Amino acid sequence: MSDFEYISVLLSIILGLGITQLLSGIARLVRDGRALAPAWWLMVMVATLLLVHFQVWWASFVWRYVQAWTFLGYAAFMVLPMLLYLLAYLILPADLMLDGKELVREFIERRRPFYAIVALVPLASFFQQWMLGRLQFDFDAAMRLLWVLLAIPGFVSRRVAVQATLAMTYFVVFVTYICVLFARMQ
Repeated sequence: MSDFEYISVLLSIILGLGITQLLSGIARLVRDGRALAPAWWLMVMVATLLLVHFQVWWASFVWRYVQAWTFLGYAAFMVLPMLLYLLAYLILPADLMLDGKELVREFIERRRPFYAIVALVPLASFFQQWMLGRLQFDFDAAMRLLWVLLAIPGFVSRRVAVQATLAMTYFVVFVTYICVLFARMQ
């Protein structure tokens, strides 16, 4: 077993916990037959977070080239999955017993820590790139900076219309980001 294989086990576990949190939250909402129409945009944000979890797992494969691991490198490697788990918990908490209107109200109340962590995700990825010696300003970096900038109105505004617009924007931006990255890989 290589160092990367050994170290990536914990990354996979934490990403798996985040995905489990999101999927179990959706399952609880569906099982309990909650009226979710007012929270449609939160489900869009959940879908975006699922995609981000998948992308972080996929992108972590670049770390397989690291020859000598340090504790700082290992910490940089683990920051993203930890942040994603926190986002999964904040958007669909384990004690979820809410209908759509209550879910929206609860999210609006806890939006500040959510969007603060959203803004930390791309910053953590910049730190990872710096640790790998691959920090550069390109399309990838511009999209991550956009991700940070979009967190500002979410952090500030209590308006549902702003939150719904941001959810759709994050989804479109992230899907576009993934499509462009995979088109460049081919």
